[in-house]
Amino acid sequence: MNIELENISKSYKLKTVLQNVSLGFQGGQIHAILGENGAGKTTLAKILSGSIQMTSGKIKIDGKDVCFKSESDAIKSGIAIVQQRPLLASSLNTFENIQLAEGKKIQREKLEELKELWAPFLNLRTKIRDLGGNHRFYSSLLSALSKDPSCLILDEPSAFLDSSERDFLYSRLKDLCSKGSTVIVITHSMAEASNHADTVRILKEGILWREYKSAKEFSEQYEKDGIKRLGNLTVEHSNSKPCINFIHASSRPQNKSALLNATIRVDYAEITAVVGLKEAAIDTLENTVCGMETDSTKGFVKYTGLDGKTVKLDLKKKKYTAAFLRRHNAAIIPSDKNFRAANPNLTVAEMLSTYQKKFSRNFCLSLIEQAKVNIQPEELCSNLSGGMLQRLILARELSTNPKLVILCNPLHGLDVESQSELIKRIITLANDGAAVLIVGSQDFPLTTCSRVYSLEQGCTNLSFSKGGTV
Repeated sequence: MNIELENISKSYKLKTVLQNVSLGFQGGQIHAILGENGAGKTTLAKILSGSIQMTSGKIKIDGKDVCFKSESDAIKSGIAIVQQRPLLASSLNTFENIQLAEGKKIQREKLEELKELWAPFLNLRTKIRDLGGNHRFYSSLLSALSKDPSCLILDEPSAFLDSSERDFLYSRLKDLCSKGSTVIVITHSMAEASNHADTVRILKEGILWREYKSAKEFSEQYEKDGIKRLGNLTVEHSNSKPCINFIHASSRPQNKSALLNATIRVDYAEITAVVGLKEAAIDTLENTVCGMETDSTKGFVKYTGLDGKTVKLDLKKKKYTAAFLRRHNAAIIPSDKNFRAANPNLTVAEMLSTYQKKFSRNFCLSLIEQAKVNIQPEELCSNLSGGMLQRLILARELSTNPKLVILCNPLHGLDVESQSELIKRIITLANDGAAVLIVGSQDFPLTTCSRVYSLEQGCTNLSFSKGGTV
């Protein structure tokens, strides 16, 4: 399927979101659309999928004009979308949700075939409320694929996926394209677009800002821009001393990969990173270092405050918790921003005031301004894009001037400018004396780190250390 968009515009009463955007999507390719929050990426996807109507412009499919007044119209033309926050009935399971979306009974054999190809790890009988963000995404994806689309649109598909799941998804998408299908991906990740897309378009303030006809052309420019953005900013590594040490930490949760032996040292005034895949137990490690894992946890944690006093905790006794970290002035940014660091049903004010003894609207407004997000405190978190939510959570956590900062997959969901600003802020935190631990460091520049650990088969190995010590 070949799609042409001609002079697409979308205006609301007080705002123009898209202005005369013209671009084409050739069949048999993966097309990435990038841009800052509010650039118009999701609006463009919704117009093409019939979710909203354009103010002006034309859509052509294989040379013929089409007009979509609903998602049903787009589906009839062969276009299906997987929304960033799919509408799923939490009390129903995946199979029942797909039947509900279809409005008719779908053959279970067909759905099982799709599941085995795209999501073999997904249990179709598990209720949506019991699924994590990654499995919810796959539930919505199977629903879209069950319609046999010629064009598949994915809005931030990897917002809930780790690097191994992301690679698996794109291997399947490339197989889909080899049969002539068109895939359009809305993403914040420059690396994702560079590694997996055939063409890259960047929207900025509602207009088509840049267009790259090959991944190679985009990658070369991305590398140059990255060097310019960070410049010579580095961590000084001058006054480092131990902050927190995990010693032979292990955990064997029922529904995640087992963490067998993790020994990690994190010093003040330094950045430490741990890289690894989900299969290697990176999510179990995240829960363990954040004090949120309780299943069969063993090992020790040594925490040393700025006053030099050291506390040694036995993980088996379950006294190392998120509350312990908060009491010792730590900031925790989990990888699941939607349901662990926030909740779609909370207002922005409630989410931002989580750690405040007394609600202050001015405090909330100051964090919103600092995060550069256009939203009011009274609005729901469900109105935020993934990148906006991420930036607000970061603003909330870092507002306490923490001395230990644990960031899990911190760059995920941020546009390129926000990524650069966060990297600079992390480096500044370290230079100001904070201990920084990055867990699951997709897209993070490891050259800024004092130590880099790799997590393989549930065990950590020291891959790099500027000081030569663990």
